[in-house]
This record gives sequence, C-alpha cells and structure tokens, in this order.
Amino acid sequence: MSQEVRDMIADSANFFWGAESQQNDIRNDDITETYLISILQTLHDKGWYIGITSVCSDHSDDSDLGEHCHSNGYCVDLWPLNTPNAGDWMDANAPAFADFLMDIANADYLHQIGLAGTAVTPVNLAAAGPTAFVDEGADHIHVGATEVQ
Repeated sequence: MSQEVRDMIADSANFFWGAESQQNDIRNDDITETYLISILQTLHDKGWYIGITSVCSDHSDDSDLGEHCHSNGYCVDLWPLNTPNAGDWMDANAPAFADFLMDIANADYLHQIGLAGTAVTPVNLAAAGPTAFVDEGADHIHVGATEVQ
C-alpha cells in the first residue's frame, strides 16, 4: 500500500482517532500491515464514518494470540458513526450497523471480525459472517486482516 493511501486514511475526515499514535501507526508500514490498510481504504471508499478506538501502539500486547494480532499490525478496533461528527456513535441495533459489518465481511484480506459489548447480537453476528467471534471488553468491533485474499 502506498504511503499516499496511508496518509489519506490518517488524514481523512471519515476517520476519527482516539489518539495521535493511532494515525502514526497507520502511516508507518513497519507497524501496520498493508492488508489492514486495504480494509480501511475499502470502508473509506464506501463512505463510512468511523471512530478508531485502538490500532497497535495503544493496544495491549496480544502477540500470544498468534500472528494476526494488534501487536503485529494486523488489527484495528473501531465503531461506525452516524455522521461526520466525532462521538456520534451508531447504535448497534441500527440496520446500518449490520450493513457496515457486511462491508467489512466482504473486504479483501479480512481475517476476522470480533464483536464486543452491545455489538453482540444475532443480527450482527450473522452480518459479520463466518469469521465473526464474540470479543471481550467494551463496545468495539475488532477487525483483523490477513495476507490471504
């Protein structure tokens, strides 16, 4: 993935960052895998507004979970927004939430989708597809990438 695409995502008005370190992670190809950037670009190109809650350097060490983890730059935690206003979080029961999950599920390089908190509903698990799992913690969607398409 080109540096221009990484910078576009880090600077896009479609993404809202919880910490500057998250944008730095996205920009740095030594920290964040190209495959994850591809998924974020897909969501950007579909016009979604997204709050990023964790990338790599601001996530706990999860390398014990295997190669496809935050620590190795394959994952991001996020949540869709209703509007281009930071903090306007989408309700997990909104029909658009399931649409968002289906767009992730159909993205190239997807490894898995984890749902946590209020995101865990039968409708959302179905929309997230066969890679979906119930994650731990507060409301978030865990998106994991892989090099396999």
